[in-house]
Amino acid sequence: MRKSLICRSLVGIALVGGLAAQPPPQPPRVVPPPGFGPSPSSLSSEVQAAKPAEPAPAKPEAAKPPVSPATVTQTASGDFILNLQNASLVDVIDILARRLRINYILDAGVRGSVTINTYGEIKQIEVRPLLETILRINNAAMVQVGELYRIVPVSQVSRLPMSPQIDPKSFPEDERMILNLIFLKYATVAELSKLVEPFLGEGAKTIAYDPANLLIILDNARNMRRTMELIALFDSDTLAGQRVRLLEVKNSRPSDIAKELESVLKAVTLADKASVVKFLPIDRINTLVAIAPNPGVFEQVETWLKKLDVTVSSSAGTVNNYVYRVKYGRAETMAGA
Repeated sequence: MRKSLICRSLVGIALVGGLAAQPPPQPPRVVPPPGFGPSPSSLSSEVQAAKPAEPAPAKPEAAKPPVSPATVTQTASGDFILNLQNASLVDVIDILARRLRINYILDAGVRGSVTINTYGEIKQIEVRPLLETILRINNAAMVQVGELYRIVPVSQVSRLPMSPQIDPKSFPEDERMILNLIFLKYATVAELSKLVEPFLGEGAKTIAYDPANLLIILDNARNMRRTMELIALFDSDTLAGQRVRLLEVKNSRPSDIAKELESVLKAVTLADKASVVKFLPIDRINTLVAIAPNPGVFEQVETWLKKLDVTVSSSAGTVNNYVYRVKYGRAETMAGA
């Protein structure tokens, strides 16, 4: 009896375990008829769309030319030859400074590269101009401060203690930065500063001081020489003497003629504010002083003066006076007769 119960329980456990081991029933597969359902091409496009987009390959950066160390070839005569290809500016400055035997301080903002090929020997006297030119190309300059030379960017040169110069004959024959004070005699500093500004070098500065008619220029020595020649053409007594003309007035008052001439010249030149010629009438000596920036305009002024300075015809009712010099009698006797 006990054995039969044990056998029945084992059979029941086996049946339950068998049912649990069977997989769950799958739903019936529905096969669409021909002509219906997604096509293989659409399935492939859906699969491609489901794939994540691959990032575009990055473009390789342009490789910068390597900076080669600066080397110097020594000649038998004691001079040297430079053949540098994209050499470091710092190395080139050090090489030339050693040749000049100067102590220098290099600013952190001075960086660059140098490519130079000399097909002849560089003498010792040519080292300083060569160094100034190389610094100038790289927007830098060298200024002596005591026993040291400071090499800084051009924009900072105006803040260094530079001694001003006045005599153009003392300017050096290289491209070192100099500070020049120019006291003008005949031209105005405001107008002349506008004239010379387009001819200044890179990093140059100008300051106009009107009370003293003083022009302060900071530029390299080569450009400074050209600027001084340009200023000498305009700030000269020859040109100043040609800008003033004395005109004689015969039949009118100079003050009246001056007003008429200003109105006429203003209308001829189509000027709204003032005439190109300034007039200073002097009634005491019947003279009109004309001042013009261009001496060629005086011909037109003289032409209009002849047209305006004419004898005024007398109106009706006026009395004309005539003078007759008596030859054989007395004027008082003839007047009373």
